[in-house]
Amino acid sequence: MVSTTFAALARRFRTPLRDLPGTNVLLPSLGYFGGIEANRLAIGVRGPVSSIRMHVPDDVEGQVDLRGIELYDGGVRVPVERGNAEITQSSVAPTQPAGADPFTYGTLRTTKEKGAWWSVTFREPIAADEVRVYNRRDRWGDRSRRLSVEVTPADHGQPTVFTVDSDAVIADTLRVLSRITGLRVDKSVLRTADGARATRREILDTLARRAGEGLLTADAEEQRLLASVLPTRLPAQRTLSDAAWQLLGHLLAAERLRVHGTATSMMAFSGVLRSRDELGRLEREVNRASEILGGEQSVVTRHGLRDLGLLRKRSKEYVTAIVRATEMLSGLGQDAMLAYGTLLGVVREGDFLAHDDDVDMLTPIHAPSLEEGRAMLGDLHERITAQGWSVHRPGGGMNFHVRDPETGLHIDVFPMIVGGEKTSLHMEQMVIRPIDTTLLLPSVGQTFKGAEVRVPADPEGFLEERYGTTWRTPDPFHDWPWTLTD
Repeated sequence: MVSTTFAALARRFRTPLRDLPGTNVLLPSLGYFGGIEANRLAIGVRGPVSSIRMHVPDDVEGQVDLRGIELYDGGVRVPVERGNAEITQSSVAPTQPAGADPFTYGTLRTTKEKGAWWSVTFREPIAADEVRVYNRRDRWGDRSRRLSVEVTPADHGQPTVFTVDSDAVIADTLRVLSRITGLRVDKSVLRTADGARATRREILDTLARRAGEGLLTADAEEQRLLASVLPTRLPAQRTLSDAAWQLLGHLLAAERLRVHGTATSMMAFSGVLRSRDELGRLEREVNRASEILGGEQSVVTRHGLRDLGLLRKRSKEYVTAIVRATEMLSGLGQDAMLAYGTLLGVVREGDFLAHDDDVDMLTPIHAPSLEEGRAMLGDLHERITAQGWSVHRPGGGMNFHVRDPETGLHIDVFPMIVGGEKTSLHMEQMVIRPIDTTLLLPSVGQTFKGAEVRVPADPEGFLEERYGTTWRTPDPFHDWPWTLTD
């Protein structure tokens, strides 16, 4: 337990636990949460909810930079109508997409400033008992390590306030560490950096050893708190210790066990996954942990960890979904053709790529400019939805996911804006740029696994434009979403 002298000193000066010398040493990722179902922040609230405010401390220069938020009632997601939400924020970052809907992962982002904040007031309060906050999925999620969320009920009573690096969160983390390791881990270990460093080494060694015996915890919140012991960034000359690698592999494997099909928190740790060697080490550690936990083997992809050979294992179902999506879009007067990694697999290997984890298709939008083409996407989304397919926009790009109501599978649809001799579409690193329309249109038929599918007019030419002259040589790390040192 905390010594009487130390406890009295802390009370006298009211030093927040996060400011003690050993806190950032023991918990280098204090305040960590992610941007997917497996690692989002879940806050129990008293409803109906009239407003939500998210902010960083007034004296801290930072950003509110999140993927989005959701409201739930009894475990069921509550949709938020745009007309019922009055959104204000301290500033708007130039990179926040115009018209972005924060309730459908549309992104909300302020500029970097002291006391940055974002707020929504509901004209009609919403019946909800939980607010879920989704961070950025990448390493820049560490911008939210000082975030506070205030949720006010309709009766304007006491709001629910949750701060990701509060004394309560730190105390909870220490209790979880103490219970799982069997070590004495209390607030006294935060008094000095040296003491915290020694304690952290002992904690990591114990967690790694126990992870080799089975699941450390099945609880989502406890898994998130355990992740704060691991850094999400490291200086160039440093790497994770063996015990830290084992813990990271275990936590990601545990996420895959808990949330079927999740890409895991891998992208949040890109600051320690800086090379092909380190990505390979992660893949080995996750698969080693999966064997112990009884999970599926996985492969590192640019989207995260996915089942090894996912598309190949379910190729018949995915080909059916491709044909159905093509027919559905054709019925709306839209051409549709395979593209990107899916096309690469068809042309180069006659199969889905072993490391690929989604199906990519292109559909043309004829418009004189990129801006006018973008403006037409809303109508396309509505017409697709009217056919019984769900539509989901994963971010600020033009692409969107459609879900086949028959197979339940998702397809990533990429609109391309056709403006005469040039067509603008997502290319390397998701950057939108123009290429020759003749590479794409008119689409042509091709047989793939016994089914008739559509491909661009010049498949090889498009693949060379997209992947370069070496596209025929397999490289699972091509166009990786962050820079790799090797």
